[in-house]
Amino acid sequence: MAMTSNQRNWTVFVAAIAVTAMAAAVYLGSAGVNDDNIRLSLRLSAHAAFVVLLVVFIARPLRQLVNSPLTIALLRNRRLIGIAFAGIHTAHLGLILYRANMIADFNVRISERLLGGLTYVVIYLMFFTSFDATARAIGPRYWRLLHKVGLYWILAAFIPTLLPGSLDQLGGINGILLLLTAVAITIRLAAFFAQRREN
Repeated sequence: MAMTSNQRNWTVFVAAIAVTAMAAAVYLGSAGVNDDNIRLSLRLSAHAAFVVLLVVFIARPLRQLVNSPLTIALLRNRRLIGIAFAGIHTAHLGLILYRANMIADFNVRISERLLGGLTYVVIYLMFFTSFDATARAIGPRYWRLLHKVGLYWILAAFIPTLLPGSLDQLGGINGILLLLTAVAITIRLAAFFAQRREN
């Protein structure tokens, strides 16, 4: 018996949480539970989530620019990919709470708490409106508005965490992620201008 769309949503969400949590548990179990290793697990889960977010970000414009089985599949599964992002970030939140419980002097600036808290509100609003009943309840107009604004909000919240203190520090995984972000924005702009030329 085939799963309903809501069942698929929950399956992907729970699977993303489980895989992320299991990867962190395996790493911490082998490397040792200390603040440095917990912070590394947090960075890796955030990086994985960001890559998934970029896939969601480019799915539609890439399909507009390139007609191929891959771009068709990406667009068709865009919602599930976004739900996987929410699952990874739920596990990431669990790691943050775990670190807060483990580290006696754990402290986060109020500005970071506000930005992080608002970003999680946006993530879960987008997640819960990815189900049939809630999507119908808010209507297609407000659904599109929420998901478009939410996508840009989350991306904008992520980017400052990737920026180095100086150009000399621009390297490694953060440099790669910033490069991928630039490519993703270029793809969206190219699709936007291509559509305007057609109109």
